[in-house]
Amino acid sequence: MIISENRQKVKKIAICLISRLDRVISRPLKKFILEMCFGMITTGSCNVNLIGSKLKESSLVKHTIKRLQRMLLHSQVLDLANNLSLETSSSKICAETILALDDGDIVHQYGKEFEKIATVKDGSRGDLNPGYWLNQVSGYNPSLHETFPLQVSIYSTKEKGFKSANSEGFKTVDKVISKIGRVGLWVMDRGYDAGEYFHYFLKNRLDFMVRMNKSRNLIYRDKSVNIEILAKSINRRIRFNQVAKFGSMKVKLLVKKKEYEMTLVCYKDKRNKEPIMFLTNGWIKNTKELKRRIRGYFHRWGVEVCYRFEKQGFGIEKSKTRNYDRIKTLLGLTLISWLIMIKVNEQPRLKESVLKHAKMEKDKKKNRPKFIYYRLQRGIQNLFEGIKRFFSFRLEKKQRQEIINSAVSEMPLFGKLKIDDFQLLEDVA
Repeated sequence: MIISENRQKVKKIAICLISRLDRVISRPLKKFILEMCFGMITTGSCNVNLIGSKLKESSLVKHTIKRLQRMLLHSQVLDLANNLSLETSSSKICAETILALDDGDIVHQYGKEFEKIATVKDGSRGDLNPGYWLNQVSGYNPSLHETFPLQVSIYSTKEKGFKSANSEGFKTVDKVISKIGRVGLWVMDRGYDAGEYFHYFLKNRLDFMVRMNKSRNLIYRDKSVNIEILAKSINRRIRFNQVAKFGSMKVKLLVKKKEYEMTLVCYKDKRNKEPIMFLTNGWIKNTKELKRRIRGYFHRWGVEVCYRFEKQGFGIEKSKTRNYDRIKTLLGLTLISWLIMIKVNEQPRLKESVLKHAKMEKDKKKNRPKFIYYRLQRGIQNLFEGIKRFFSFRLEKKQRQEIINSAVSEMPLFGKLKIDDFQLLEDVA
């Protein structure tokens, strides 16, 4: 396919995706979302100054930046992006889907003047810094090796109405299960080894797998015993792979003065000095099901890749925007930008064409990484390099008509195409 055709297909995907929001957003907001998403993908940044200059409008860049900054105050974009993500991804969720819940952070190390900024633990450095907390739910389908976002939320401990980190996490999960129900396996790290979370997941009858802390006590033979002592007594006789074995034990967990049947799993491989302890709901005897749940936990690391992609692929932490509502809007726009690339990834021919434009040294399929979105973003950036403009809707009607007339005179077949205000015309300008 020629370059201009690839461009048109990518643009059409973006327009069709964002058009799903037509009932709930105004036309100016739709135009703003389209411009910002393409600007963020092609610049790899959330910096409004860079995006404003990339749009190459006929007006002065300072006026473009001023308009973008004003439109960023529409903080409902984050909720719209989450709803769009759930709508587009819910069809992918099935019994085998791994649903990973994890907290994260947006750190502004020297950003003391940011609105409602709180103190967060920097996940990459391990120290405390100014920033905002994140909650994210991502899905992973093992058979397709596909990672996709479902829900992203941001909160600050200094925000009005803030109750607790647990309540913020429950809100995020509530939105997901209200759409998809009790399908899939929820996997969580040690930070979610807490009575409130166990009570929430057991109350909603959700399947889950949690990595446990050493301080947890469980009930075994009507006695409260430390989980580490129980784990050491488990016979790890079942082979997981060439370097790992595991075993399981039937235990009970006391939550809110009520006992629940659980399965304690002890996993050990050659890479870890200490065994890893998991707790999952119900008493599971089936070895295949236990292996599936253990494997599902290790797929949870894909959520870390999601966070890294949001930070590195779109530079959300490098944004200089200090207004809290604008930061929420930028986070929503990164999610929509990612959804656009997911749609590109779902079209095999277009995906291969875009990956060719990435111009990576190791381009063969066997050498491609499982998380393909960095390459897709590079390919889209190269594909749109050097264009005169992204969209024609900022041009006056007379200018748009002149472009169409000149195109028709050079290419008569072009006159048969239906062109609306969102049609992109830089290839014929």
